[in-house]
Amino acid sequence: MSKPLPSELSVSLDFITASKFVALSGFGGICYHCCFNTARYNDAQFSNYNVALPATLINAANSRKAEFLAGRIAARHAFIQLGLTPAIVDIGARREPQWPTTVLGSISHHGHSAFCMMMPRPSPTPLISLGIDVESIVLANDRDLLSPSIVSQEELELISASFVNMEFGFTVIFSAKEALFKALHPAVGRYFDFLDVKMSAIHIDRCELEFRLLTDLSVQLLKGHTVTVHWRNEANTVISWVLPS
Repeated sequence: MSKPLPSELSVSLDFITASKFVALSGFGGICYHCCFNTARYNDAQFSNYNVALPATLINAANSRKAEFLAGRIAARHAFIQLGLTPAIVDIGARREPQWPTTVLGSISHHGHSAFCMMMPRPSPTPLISLGIDVESIVLANDRDLLSPSIVSQEELELISASFVNMEFGFTVIFSAKEALFKALHPAVGRYFDFLDVKMSAIHIDRCELEFRLLTDLSVQLLKGHTVTVHWRNEANTVISWVLPS
């Protein structure tokens, strides 16, 4: 059963409503999940949870501040579970988390949930980092709007041939590309297009996708490089994750 940790019980009823660890196939690190109530958010919650409010978010909407705070709360518990002193996870110029050198990490916000995936940073640092994404099932009307910037016609045909439900299949690919972007971004250091990577294979039995780079993204991430993304269906959402390599 999902429940708050004892150390947070006094304030969890105010903002964090539930929390739990999530097991991800093939991942030996920690994935921590927080549920939060945006309606109960106020800026004092940052002090309650001992999280710094970044200057770049001072004028942001409460919904944005709430999801940021929940993600950092999840990160703090992941640090603790790994036996590490919780560190400040700053926000980068492209809103990406700035992880300390001790760990690899990734955060995803979805509705009133925040997920943090974290592991000790191996030596040497892998080219591809961690990436996690959580998405609600994308309905047909939204799929039609999103498709041109997310998937190619060839990928749509592969989705149709591989998944019984097109809406679910599209959501899997969309979420997988989001997770892949997060995993590649530390090495690439810039935005790149979802159409710069192509789904080359679907393994339904293993809940795995293979993606191939269609262009050089960095001096090491060259055209033709392949990456595996894992997924699973949970409570009408898709969770996707990339392991370091």
